Amino acid sequence: MRGACMSNRRGAVRLMGCVLAAATVLACGCNIAAPVAYAITGPGKVKKVTSLDEERSYVIFIDDPSSKVASRRLRGEIATTAQDALLKRGVVKNMIDGRSAFTAASGERYGERLSVQEIGQSVKADVVIYALLTQFTLGEEIGTFRPSATLQVKLIESSTGDRIWPPDVETMYPLVVSMPQRPGMVPSTVSELQKAQQELADYSGLALAQMFYDVEVNRSNRRP
Repeated sequence: MRGACMSNRRGAVRLMGCVLAAATVLACGCNIAAPVAYAITGPGKVKKVTSLDEERSYVIFIDDPSSKVASRRLRGEIATTAQDALLKRGVVKNMIDGRSAFTAASGERYGERLSVQEIGQSVKADVVIYALLTQFTLGEEIGTFRPSATLQVKLIESSTGDRIWPPDVETMYPLVVSMPQRPGMVPSTVSELQKAQQELADYSGLALAQMFYDVEVNRSNRRP
């Protein structure tokens, strides 16, 4: 009988301890409750902005008409990283190498640049993922190292030249990319500068691909 009483008392103590612990979490507010919820539910996902038809063929064209923002090599790296990620994730099945789009764009017809539609047709792609690179920098101020890039993105139907997405013909989707800051990591040599630019190109290319599939927040190169 005494053993049973002791067992009941221990159970009551344990129950009271759980109640007090729960009350403590609630009383402390969001500082503790939020991390607990995060651990239970996970970080969540950054949702894709639109879907691609896996049965259609695509080509990525990173444009910089004046070649003032980034070199062709870096723009090619952005396209290659993006197309490889889309294929690896199974978002699309038929991806035409973005380098062929650069080759097509370098040609002129009657002294004028080829249109996005003509570039798509020349490489036999159903759809062109067009991204206008408007910013590509390792830092806005001298002595800072905050790599960032901005691309304006749209999808164009090669057969007609019509815009598939975004639906508003007056706008393009702004993809803003900011790499995590690394204090004290300012490139000081040519090789370090080239490496940093390469890393930003790869980071931007993955962010471009992630526009078209859901990705965990802690693995996303873009933000919602």
